Amino acid sequence: MKLFWGVLIGLGFFGIFATNAFAIADNNGPKIGDVPPSLNLTKMVQGSPATEISWDKLKGKVVVLEFWATWCGPCVQSIPHLNDLAEQFKNKPVVFISVTSENEDVIRLFLKNHSMKAWVGLDDYEVLNKAFHVQGIPHAVIVDATGHIAAIAHPADLKPENLEEVLAGKKCSLPEPEVYTVDKHSTEVVPNQIPALFEISIREHKMPPKIQGPVCTWSHTSDNFGFEGQIATVESALNFVFDKTSSRTFIKCKLPDGYYDFELRAPSGHSNELQSEFIAALRTTFGLEVKQTMKTMDVYVLTQINTNAPGFRKVEESGGGGSSIGGFRLNGMTMKVIVDYLEPALGKPVFDETDLKGLFDVDLKWKLSEAEQLAATTDRRVWQAIYANPNGDWISSLPAELREGKALKNDKRLKIELAKPDSEQFRPNPDAVIDAARERLGLQLTLVKRPVEILEISEASK
Repeated sequence: MKLFWGVLIGLGFFGIFATNAFAIADNNGPKIGDVPPSLNLTKMVQGSPATEISWDKLKGKVVVLEFWATWCGPCVQSIPHLNDLAEQFKNKPVVFISVTSENEDVIRLFLKNHSMKAWVGLDDYEVLNKAFHVQGIPHAVIVDATGHIAAIAHPADLKPENLEEVLAGKKCSLPEPEVYTVDKHSTEVVPNQIPALFEISIREHKMPPKIQGPVCTWSHTSDNFGFEGQIATVESALNFVFDKTSSRTFIKCKLPDGYYDFELRAPSGHSNELQSEFIAALRTTFGLEVKQTMKTMDVYVLTQINTNAPGFRKVEESGGGGSSIGGFRLNGMTMKVIVDYLEPALGKPVFDETDLKGLFDVDLKWKLSEAEQLAATTDRRVWQAIYANPNGDWISSLPAELREGKALKNDKRLKIELAKPDSEQFRPNPDAVIDAARERLGLQLTLVKRPVEILEISEASK
């Protein structure tokens, strides 16, 4: 099972969400005791209007500002706890604000099935997220009545006595946030060494117990003569090493589960030989046959029709990003990467004819398809049952209230959706993506037929 919106692939970006073991912070972000960045929200889905929300207008109140998302399991698990706190402090000068940069339709559908007592705001284009240097979610910042940061914590760690401390003007007893790096939790330290002249290595990666979530990270080696993949799937390796998105990749067998660390390196000018040797390594290690060939198929041609679109702007620094249900957000990416995100959303290859050079910030959100709405409104307990019984009768394992009436009808719809090939599950409506690209990015997508180089993966003959 593969959800288009369930994977954040960072090209030089490490996307994580934290369990309730610790909070994740960034050394460059605001610190305890600082005045927080401006509280600029695009729109409020629940609570006071965005125009009425600022640190000046909230002065004299304690504010619990939480960064969250509907796709983040620990975020959803923290909601009942935050609801309890909001109820306990409803008659005291404490305000809870939960902020997300997701598609507004996704949030409204989510709130129909999940009660949240906090004000819920939209951070379109991730302005607030960037200002606070949020590295993982859920992430809570507690601001005291004087307008200074009193604590940075995982919401699950926030207790009534902590809020009482801040209300009383005392130092908050919550621990300092932990700064996370990939190497910090590794059990193996690799010393600096001269890079190999030619190398292909594949190592199984055991996820640290404190970190969950989509973490595929791929980049070129520092000398640009190879590739490095950390905590990566085999499918992501195929996509990155052969430079093929899912719409140009035809998988005819089951790929290995789990995560791996990949390292590929060859002398300058020998990238074709490196790909050939990687094909051999995949055949030996996983029993996969990989073939590159040509196929004439429907594709989209991308052109620019508006140079002043709100969700598309040129920037100087590279960054990261990822997709979620109803859209994707990228920071400091080339047109090549933008095309790589459009392709799985459209289900077809995209040819870039914009002639645009440099790096761009992109914030694309589209109207949800029925399949996406189904995914957005599915109870997390249903997803847990599916992951526990991917090939079995997961419906019978659900609680009684999820096996009757409207819930049962949704279960059956979900079962039909999951029976489709991975690449066709929970697909966006292409017309909605095309309309959003035109309106938010100023980019036109036109359907034509062209020959395309594709990747075919099958089981190797024994």
